Amino acid sequence: MKVAFNARLLKSPTLRGWNRYTINLLVELSSLDIELFLYSDTPLHETHLAKLPKDSYQIRIAPPMRYALWEQYWLPKQCEKDQVDILHCPMNFGLPWSSHCSRILTLHDIIDQVYYFQNIPWHKQVNLADIQNKLYHWVARNRADHIITVSEYSKQDIVKYLQIPGNKITVIYEAADQKFHNQITASQRFQVRNKYQLKNPYIFYVGGWEKRKNIPFLIQAFANANLDGVELVLAGGKDEQRDILMELGKTLGIGNQLRLLGWVDDEDLPALYAQALCFVYPSEYEGFGLQLCEAMAVGCPVLAARSTCLPEVLGNGGETFRLDDVNELSKLLIQVFQDSDFRDNLKQRAAQKSKYYSWKTTSYATNNVYLKSIT
Repeated sequence: MKVAFNARLLKSPTLRGWNRYTINLLVELSSLDIELFLYSDTPLHETHLAKLPKDSYQIRIAPPMRYALWEQYWLPKQCEKDQVDILHCPMNFGLPWSSHCSRILTLHDIIDQVYYFQNIPWHKQVNLADIQNKLYHWVARNRADHIITVSEYSKQDIVKYLQIPGNKITVIYEAADQKFHNQITASQRFQVRNKYQLKNPYIFYVGGWEKRKNIPFLIQAFANANLDGVELVLAGGKDEQRDILMELGKTLGIGNQLRLLGWVDDEDLPALYAQALCFVYPSEYEGFGLQLCEAMAVGCPVLAARSTCLPEVLGNGGETFRLDDVNELSKLLIQVFQDSDFRDNLKQRAAQKSKYYSWKTTSYATNNVYLKSIT
């Protein structure tokens, strides 16, 4: 079977979200009886390609052209030229209106429609860029022969808000990278602590710092917990968001306990999770929440918001907390810090639940979708 991927986002060196999903899936699919083609309008970044087995794929780069022409004309023509059976777009949008092969879309979530657009005045949505963006998304999800999404919660939202039939959607979970399952040596732990100057016990978060990630809620809960000698370490975010969070920390009297690491190297994440008292995910809306899988794979105690897909993904691998009152999270933070038996129990639950998620399982399930789409 020949499968082509819309791989244009792999031009960026970052390994967040959609790129992490794409690379891990490609690695596992390469071990199956599949001939892979990577399509893009710009060269793909070498750091991503280095993760793929040698000679497991072929790259096709289009000549310079407008994006709409590339998506709607070049993609289907190249599929026909390579005689591919499946065109898979792993990033919510990017499928042509028509093609000679089956089209599969991974629609991770509909956060834009459910969360963002409902909170933006209509007159601010009426501009050419937004109209084009909505059109690209509409074409992809309505012209796809089948849709893969990453949680039952996301599927429910897709059916409810986009009116897409449930029998057109298959839920296939994501998983943590293999490096999160590997043993973390004492040397690696020391190097990471030294690199980020982490001298005290800490509560950990990694991810975006935008509004839906709900970071002020975490900072408030941490302040209320009043954990002497403990730091709140936040990785990710953008530089322009730092001042607001630091000002909040100072206002709450925890300015000297709040550490904003910003963007951290991907290879440092396993050791950052592993040495944390716990990982906290206070997000208001997620399609999957891959950080939960990463933390659980390392055996880090996990606390997650009782919202959207997070309880589904976490299962019994950790504890959840409500988002309408910070006191529940504050009490959990205190218990994690003071009760070593509770902390050890969370570690065991996390490690056990992490076995449920695997990229090999994801690739087999994805391959089944391919096979059903061409029969």
